[in-house]
Amino acid sequence: MERSTADTGEHRGSGTAFRIVAGILGVGGIALSLPFTIISFIDESEAIHRLHNVAFTALYGVLLGVALLVCAARPELNVSSFFVAVASGIAGAIAGLASEDFISGVWYTAPISIVIMWLLHPSRSRLLRPSGVDLPTLALSLLAFVPAIAFLLTQSELQRTGSAADPHWELHHYSGMAAAVLALPLCGFAASFRESGRRLGAWLVGIAAVMIGFGSLLLSDYAGALDAIWAWLTLAWGVAMIASTMVARERVRTP
Repeated sequence: MERSTADTGEHRGSGTAFRIVAGILGVGGIALSLPFTIISFIDESEAIHRLHNVAFTALYGVLLGVALLVCAARPELNVSSFFVAVASGIAGAIAGLASEDFISGVWYTAPISIVIMWLLHPSRSRLLRPSGVDLPTLALSLLAFVPAIAFLLTQSELQRTGSAADPHWELHHYSGMAAAVLALPLCGFAASFRESGRRLGAWLVGIAAVMIGFGSLLLSDYAGALDAIWAWLTLAWGVAMIASTMVARERVRTP
């Protein structure tokens, strides 16, 4: 009985620690992205960064920030959102490595945060044993991987070969755009696992895709904008991701 009580206390302690860390990182992701996006649409001196800031809000504000805040509130019921947040961090790490920007762009914080949160998650024993996948979501994610990787290679080269005279290079915007676009299929893949809160996880991915696609159409002359055809396809992909959750039968494992 004493051992059972100790285990319960340890579980509750890790759950509280997870909520605190997830909450701090979630608020941080939103605070470090959304305000800059708003400012860039108000202050003309920051206007050149509008598209990049929109993409960063999709990555840090939605796929990371909102996902982690949801996890902080109810971690056991939002395992899918946790997977989405993890996938966004993986996308950032890959983009940082491809751009040779892993240290200077502070992309190394993502894998560190992932490991810490994984260890603290109150349902850690479930995380490596998903109960299946949703095929439409998985198919959409696989479909987006090739163009996302192509965009990653283009943007990462700009980050590797840029100069301090380019404000986008100086602010690590090229590696950031690479991370934001790569995060779409990676997070979509994460949201395809049939886990608690899967519908919300897929919605977050769809919203992020709509933001990047619509932002590229609205700000088509800005650095980093997707070509018109790819912007429309990204927008449609995001809508399809959301629509797939509306018609899918939810068969997820509950706590």
